[in-house]
Amino acid sequence: MVIIKPFKVLVYLAISWFIVSASFLPSRADPASEGAGMSGEVLSTDPTRQPTYQSLPSLPRANSHTSGSQSSSHRYDGPKSVTGGQTRYGQSTRVTIGESPVLSYQQPAQALCTPNGCRVPAYQTRPVSPPPTGLFSYGGVPLGGRYQGPVLPRIGFRQFNLSAKLWHAKLNATTIKWGTNTVGGPGTELDFHNNLGFGKYNYIAEYEARYQIRPNWGIRFSFMPLRYRDNAYPPNGFFFGNIYYAPATNTLTKWDRNIYRWDLVYDWYQKCHATSSVFAGYALYDDKLTISNFYTSRTRSSGWGLVFAGLSWERVIRNLGASTASTQCRWSFQFCEGYFGYDGYAAARITVPMDCGRFGYMEVGWRWVVLSRDYPTNTDKTSMDGLAGAMGFVF
Repeated sequence: MVIIKPFKVLVYLAISWFIVSASFLPSRADPASEGAGMSGEVLSTDPTRQPTYQSLPSLPRANSHTSGSQSSSHRYDGPKSVTGGQTRYGQSTRVTIGESPVLSYQQPAQALCTPNGCRVPAYQTRPVSPPPTGLFSYGGVPLGGRYQGPVLPRIGFRQFNLSAKLWHAKLNATTIKWGTNTVGGPGTELDFHNNLGFGKYNYIAEYEARYQIRPNWGIRFSFMPLRYRDNAYPPNGFFFGNIYYAPATNTLTKWDRNIYRWDLVYDWYQKCHATSSVFAGYALYDDKLTISNFYTSRTRSSGWGLVFAGLSWERVIRNLGASTASTQCRWSFQFCEGYFGYDGYAAARITVPMDCGRFGYMEVGWRWVVLSRDYPTNTDKTSMDGLAGAMGFVF
C-alpha cells in the first residue's frame, strides 16, 4: 500500500506549474520575439542611442496651402517635402522625399520655414538626469556615468551550464538518535565523530546542470552523494534502533545520503557588471545509516523532502588578460517534515572565454550546511563546513 502525502503532491504540482509557466512567458529580450532592427520604445528611452539628424538643404519656395480651406504662413508648397501639425509639446514635422517619409521628429513650436526656404534644425536630445546609483542603477553605472569596466560572463538564452564540485567537508558535532531504550525512553544520542568513529574530514562531490529556458529564467538540477565508512570501538554502550550495543566492541558504521535538488531560477537583476537571482525548488533526501557489530545490526532507512528558497549574487572584479575574475555568493534555507536548515556558499571565480559565446570557469570558496530535526526518538542533526572548489562549462 502506497501512502501519498498531500503536501508533497502540492509541492510537486507547484514546481511543475512554475516551470511550464516560465517556459511560455513572453520576454522582450527573446531574440525570436523581436523583429529586425530596434524598437521605437527602446530607441526613445535610451539617450545614448538617440540619432542626430543634420540640417536638410533649403527647400524651394512655393505657394502655401493647408489640408482644408485654411492657410498657414509657416507652410509652403513643394514636392511634399515638409508637412506639419500641432502637438501637445510643439510642432510636429515630417520630412519626405517624394512620397516616402525619411524621418519624423518633434521640436518646440517655432517657424520652420522662411520666405527664403525651409531648413530642418539638427535633432537635439533632451537633457537626461543621471541615473540612480547602487543596486537599482541602470546597467550598474557608478556615479551616473556609462559603465566602462569589465563585463561579467554569464549563461545566455538556451545555453547549458554543467559543473562538478568537490567539497572538503568537516563534520561538526553531527548527531543522530533513533529508537528507544530498554524501558521505552529515548535512545542514545550518538555523535558521528566521538561515538561512531567517523573522521572529521571527508571529500564530497556534487554535480550540477542548468538550462536557461528564457533570457531571465532557468531550471537547475544537482546531485550530491555522501559516503562514510568507519570502524570504531565505542567506549560506552548505546541504544540504536531499540537494540543495545555493547561497549569496546568493533563496530562498523555505514552512512549513505543522496541529495537531489530541483529548482527554478529567476535572474531578477542583470547588468554588465553583476547579476542576481532568486530560486526556489524541492530537495529529496534518501538516507541510510547502518550500525553493526559481531552481535547485532540495525539499519535506519528513511527519505524526506524539503522545500527550499534562496538568493544568489555574482559580481565582476577585474580583467586578467583575456580572463575575468569575479565573486559569487549563494544562500538558501530549507524546511519541511520537521526539518529546518540553511546552505551557504561564497567563492571567487576565474572565467576563460571560448568561441561562440561559450566559456569555462574554475572557482574556489567556502561552503557550510546546517540541517536538523529534533524529535524525542528520532533526532537528526547535520553540520558541515569546509573548502570547496568547482569546474564548469557553459555552452
